[in-house]
Amino acid sequence: MKRIKNFYFVFLITSFLFLTLDFLIGERFLKKIGLIYLEELIRVSNDHYEYSFEKNLNVDYAVWGDQYYKLCTDNRGFKFNCFDKEKQTYEIAIIGDSFTEGIGLPFEKTFAGMLKSKKNLDLVNLGVASYSPYIYLKKIKHLISNKIIKFNHIIVAVDLSDLEDDWVRSLKFRNKIYEEKNFRYELKEKIKKKLIYNLPITYIIFKKINWFVKIILKNQLNVNHLEYKNNRASWSYDLNYKNLDEKLNIHLKKMTEIYNYLKDNDIQFSILIYPHQVSIKYDKKNSLYRKTWEEFCINKCINFIDAYNVFFNELNYSSKEEVMKKYYIPGDPHFNEEGNKKIYEILNLYL
Repeated sequence: MKRIKNFYFVFLITSFLFLTLDFLIGERFLKKIGLIYLEELIRVSNDHYEYSFEKNLNVDYAVWGDQYYKLCTDNRGFKFNCFDKEKQTYEIAIIGDSFTEGIGLPFEKTFAGMLKSKKNLDLVNLGVASYSPYIYLKKIKHLISNKIIKFNHIIVAVDLSDLEDDWVRSLKFRNKIYEEKNFRYELKEKIKKKLIYNLPITYIIFKKINWFVKIILKNQLNVNHLEYKNNRASWSYDLNYKNLDEKLNIHLKKMTEIYNYLKDNDIQFSILIYPHQVSIKYDKKNSLYRKTWEEFCINKCINFIDAYNVFFNELNYSSKEEVMKKYYIPGDPHFNEEGNKKIYEILNLYL
């Protein structure tokens, strides 16, 4: 019994000292050794379009999952290759969410970066994680109306998850309560922010443990983005998806606003679509997602860039598991470098 008490006493004192040091010098120590979790810190609020990247970043320790990568942003908060000079006028802009941002990868390994370097396109990437048409419109309007940048053609990469993001944002905009909002999720996010800002070493330890469980022991877990219903891409194949008609109405209305604004400003408009991992697993070619945007593009788009069916074409000579493993980050819905290369090759046919 005495040994147990002594153990608990030593454990408490050690924990107290560790947390105190973490609070006082944790961030400085992690930056010194190039190891810090920045994904929740590199995105900052924005008065004009909700949030964006922090400006003038040049860091080697941005991280997604358990992989660190280099991230640079320019003076306007756009992800770029770390050395290009800022311009006001571009031939092509690309906007989208985390897939377009190229989360987890340095700029040169994203499809936007490959277009810029391999095809030498005069291009700017406006994408940021969790954007949706609601923010696309606000960002495009702000950049154009305030003459921050100009572009002749914009590719809007409409992600499957944009449907839910627009729905949530529209409900907030109408000052309604989103009935499906998860209180535990909000609490978790608040705790996460507190840890990141105040106990960054402790946060990294928890993050590493979490990813070890997900990646190494994932066969013992349900990975939400691959569940049939509990993911935000399932609206394309789930016939019982809740409030789908209303959500699609809001989604399409916002995209129509984008099209009209671009048309009024003589800017060409194209749409890019692509699958999630769960799409490969459960959906089919010519899915509702694809049909929705193909029909929307009639008489509106310069190009309807269908990367969705191109991925499905590979299933003619490869298994679903092999396609998912080849193009996506393990335990994550996003494209890996090979997936970004595939999108680049498809875009290269149109640009």
